[in-house]
Amino acid sequence: MNKTNLYKQRQNKNRVSILTSVAVLASPLVLPLHQAVAASLTTVANFNGANGSAPRAGVFQGKDLNLYGTTSAGGSSNNGSAFKLSGAGFSTLTTLINFTGTALPNRGTNPIARLFQASNGNLYGATFTGGASNLGTLFSLASPAFTGLTTFVNFTGISNGANPAGRLIADSTGKVLWGTTSAGGASNKGTIFNVPLGGSPVTTVISFTGTNGATPLARLQLVTTNGSYYGTASLGGASNKGVVFKYTPANPIATRYSFSSFTGANGASPEAGLTVFSGFLYGTTRLGGASNVGAIFRVPIGTATSPIGAPVLVASFSGANGANPKAALTPGASSGIFYGRASTGGANNKGVVYKLNVGTTSTSTITQLINFNGTNGATPESTLIPVGTDYYGTASAGGTSGKGTVFKFTP
Repeated sequence: MNKTNLYKQRQNKNRVSILTSVAVLASPLVLPLHQAVAASLTTVANFNGANGSAPRAGVFQGKDLNLYGTTSAGGSSNNGSAFKLSGAGFSTLTTLINFTGTALPNRGTNPIARLFQASNGNLYGATFTGGASNLGTLFSLASPAFTGLTTFVNFTGISNGANPAGRLIADSTGKVLWGTTSAGGASNKGTIFNVPLGGSPVTTVISFTGTNGATPLARLQLVTTNGSYYGTASLGGASNKGVVFKYTPANPIATRYSFSSFTGANGASPEAGLTVFSGFLYGTTRLGGASNVGAIFRVPIGTATSPIGAPVLVASFSGANGANPKAALTPGASSGIFYGRASTGGANNKGVVYKLNVGTTSTSTITQLINFNGTNGATPESTLIPVGTDYYGTASAGGTSGKGTVFKFTP
């Protein structure tokens, strides 16, 4: 498995020109000349190594309305950190904890999964490596300060998985956490697992074999209408280009899991979570599509007992409008509009923010909105989150020190 690190411009505003007066038949008339306001990107925080480096997971807004996130490197031990952004415009960055690798007190290295706040108010997360066996951990940060870390799972490989990359989610009761590991399990190709909110034991519900998928790198998506968990594996399947899968705990054991393979034409190497919209699950692939630099696809949600449908190509990346997306789609304010990021491509080949306008399969379009240029960030890998009318995200490189940024995107 490839374990290579998965990694201001000031806000530009176009002012609406106003035609203040026009004489028509001697009567004053004020006519606004409407001009589209361009999307903008504003840097919120720059990482410099000491306060973290290479944020590969996105931020999220906690119940206290602050933003929280992790960096995959940097901090006092260069093993990564967890941070908070607070104050006006989220301009104050506070390091909550520094990860300490395989040793106490804050075991873990290379957190690349977004943090998650559970019903008990604590934050939960995963580290890709580190921990007692250097195969990754699950940890919690205690509310309300989030400065005390508890490691409640040390991954060991075959028995309970290894190298978790996607964030944890809660089941419908809020008392059980579900996730994936990208390696480990019976075939060392990854697992789906669950674990009680209070801690161990970890229960492996699926070990990927290659045939049914391999190397899942993204979070699961619970669809409450049918009680099924959906996700992607970046490799495996009929063409070894990845799969999209469904797991339904309530079904008989023999029918709980189903999957469908990517072929390249409909995408390849999915590394992001799925997004629910209008009876479908939408997702991105890092490769495949018309130019083999990534694609957007969808599959029908179906019922609890129906097998997963084949991925259908929605739109292809071309390089100019972005390439190699590793982030999920985020719904916009208007139905059928989504925003996302591609980690490369665009005018500077440093990634883009794009808009997807969902029509029919043949008319859905990807529009590049923002080009990353290094100064305003580079190599964005994580999913945008909405906060009010804006969206926040991270870039794993670029910024004033070249070590990544947190930014605000305004459509």
